[in-house]
Amino acid sequence: MESGDGRDPEDIAYEDRIRTSSLSELEDMSVHVDPGEYPHRARKLIEEIGRRRAGPEPGFDRRTVQKAVPAGLPRRLWASLIDLFIHLLILGALFLAGWSVVQLVSSPGSDGPLPAVSARRGPSPLQQFAAGLLAGDAAAWKNREQWIQVGLVTLSFLIFRALFTVPAWVRTGSTPGMREVGIRLIRTTGESASVNRALIRFWGQFLLFGLTLGVSAFWMVWDPRTQALHDKLTDTCVVREQRTWEKPDEDRVYD
Repeated sequence: MESGDGRDPEDIAYEDRIRTSSLSELEDMSVHVDPGEYPHRARKLIEEIGRRRAGPEPGFDRRTVQKAVPAGLPRRLWASLIDLFIHLLILGALFLAGWSVVQLVSSPGSDGPLPAVSARRGPSPLQQFAAGLLAGDAAAWKNREQWIQVGLVTLSFLIFRALFTVPAWVRTGSTPGMREVGIRLIRTTGESASVNRALIRFWGQFLLFGLTLGVSAFWMVWDPRTQALHDKLTDTCVVREQRTWEKPDEDRVYD
């Protein structure tokens, strides 16, 4: 039975479902609808997806920035710990995969001679170095070679983290940890951070932290805009953002 305007009631119900579904749900629906069998529904899906994608850009204008709630130290610290945990998981998985490939490639064939196995006894040089530092050993503190190795490992890990963090700041303003706790990085003008600004902020936070013995990070505690020193350096701020389940229905449809 058709409605008063000649449309199929099932199509009308489908259009209502389209209007109340989120963007990710619409994209999933478009994969399963058959354009040949349901051309009207497929067309409505395409139109709605295009409208949503051209909808309100994620960003803040000057008035919104002024009304935004700055993110405090607990949320920012918790987001950093979540991101660190995720990065360590990824790094551990990559290390395990690489170690498995090396073991597979270097394993002897059925007819080949077994390689000589050398078992190292006692702590490694790095463990000895760390133990010497904790014990206050002057020789360990002056071990230039070990300090260089520690510095290279630390630098490599920070570069690895930058590959995940900087693109996330530029693209959406939020890393996975920041999205989980409901915070976002923006410029004080309301715009998203550029690549150069995000790079300066990422490396600046560690450099300033070392130069100020941690004061740069805790500057936000007494700063009226809750900015750390690396935020002031790059003219950025971290503000609260509603998570998906905290948004009203009219905003949630764009998720």
